[in-house]
Amino acid sequence: MKELAIILATGKLGILTVPLTGGSFAGGGWTPEEWWAVRSPRWSHIGGWVQHADHIANEVPAGATAEEMLGPRAPECYSSLLLKKPVEGKSSFTIAASFDHLMAPLIVLAPAGSMVPAEGEALEYREHFEIVLCNEGINVWHHEYGNGAPRWHLAAGITMELRPKTIYELEVSTDFSASQPQMIVRCNGMEFRYSEPDLPERYHWGFTGCEGVNRFYSWELRRDENK
Repeated sequence: MKELAIILATGKLGILTVPLTGGSFAGGGWTPEEWWAVRSPRWSHIGGWVQHADHIANEVPAGATAEEMLGPRAPECYSSLLLKKPVEGKSSFTIAASFDHLMAPLIVLAPAGSMVPAEGEALEYREHFEIVLCNEGINVWHHEYGNGAPRWHLAAGITMELRPKTIYELEVSTDFSASQPQMIVRCNGMEFRYSEPDLPERYHWGFTGCEGVNRFYSWELRRDENK
């Protein structure tokens, strides 16, 4: 547990105790056993990861062009990891990530208990949220599942220029103190929030690499003790 110094409303220095979890994705710097491998319900592919000296990258098909990975070979580029331990109430999750071409490293928020078994020890998503970085900005997609098929819609987003082969810190927070739950997104000095009535109070954080080579350098989870 890590203590953070803050200035209270009284003007006095106080201590806010916030449990912190996270670390580097450098070789030997993280524990794969803390994470589930999860596939998209759109495809049967269960993606893996390539370990580099200071980061991990999603597996992509050998010899595929950047355009093919955005199109017909996109299913072969999807790799996703979800923290096994859920959180409850307010929290925030941050990744440091980059993309080689146009897109699309992303943070996942999935309701606890919503995933279903896939092959081996892998799972498959049902309802979940994706907060996605791409060259044109950030999109929040709400994925749902019904009548045996997935569906999704754009819940929120912002247009901004993000460059390939540049490391960005993407932070997503939940807030249940307002009349409706809110999701807050921060990146590159920008912040936006929106009301999300379907935001679950108990959920898992994770991340996905897809639609090209995505690189993940570190992650951090902050949990609000007061929820």
